[in-house]
Amino acid sequence: MFKKELRIEPIVIDLPIESVWDVLADVEKYGEWNSYSPEARTDFEVGSPIHLLLDMGPAKMKRISLTVDAYDPPRVFSWGTVFGVSWIFRGVREQHLEPVSESSCRYYCRERMTGLLVPLILAIFGNHMRRSYAKVGRELKRYAEAKHAGAP
Repeated sequence: MFKKELRIEPIVIDLPIESVWDVLADVEKYGEWNSYSPEARTDFEVGSPIHLLLDMGPAKMKRISLTVDAYDPPRVFSWGTVFGVSWIFRGVREQHLEPVSESSCRYYCRERMTGLLVPLILAIFGNHMRRSYAKVGRELKRYAEAKHAGAP
């Protein structure tokens, strides 16, 4: 069985963790800042669906439904999928926040994949996933800091 983890470099956001979590968990406003997943809907219950519109590459947007894997405010929000059975493919995208200080936090995201299809999925989508996940981190930082600029 193949196992792989894609992980972006952590990004420090100059806001308290709760302020960044408010942006990350407000999926209805993803279109204001998240170019990779500009639409999302979920009730945040572990095991329930999350419906996403994803940027799959040049001029290709795709609607998918995944399953909420973890929702632990203000630290972790993740979702994943299984293709067929888990030994064929299981992927979980995790978004993490960690406090750095009272006024800043660290964001990172990773995709954990297992199964026989991992090499194929990485060959087709790996570079796009890496670029997109890093871009989401930069967009989250820029949007959250701008939204809270001057706030007490």
